[in-house]
Amino acid sequence: MVSPTVYARRSLCHLMCDQPDAALRDAMQAQCVYPDWPTAFYMQAVALSKLNMQSDAMDMLNEASQLEEKRQKNTKGP
Repeated sequence: MVSPTVYARRSLCHLMCDQPDAALRDAMQAQCVYPDWPTAFYMQAVALSKLNMQSDAMDMLNEASQLEEKRQKNTKGP
């Protein structure tokens, strides 16, 4: 199995090369490998924004924010 980090980094490379479709595909693959990883949702949001899909991008950012908040609550001690 490929690490989700590989997909996220390749997604970023696609974004930097102005290839938002490919970036979105890799970000979605990262989410498939690690469904609760906020970075995967963030990368999808950036790619969707580049594709002028602002509403979908906002949904992804909201999901990423919720996952990150949940993660931080779980790592804090009593």
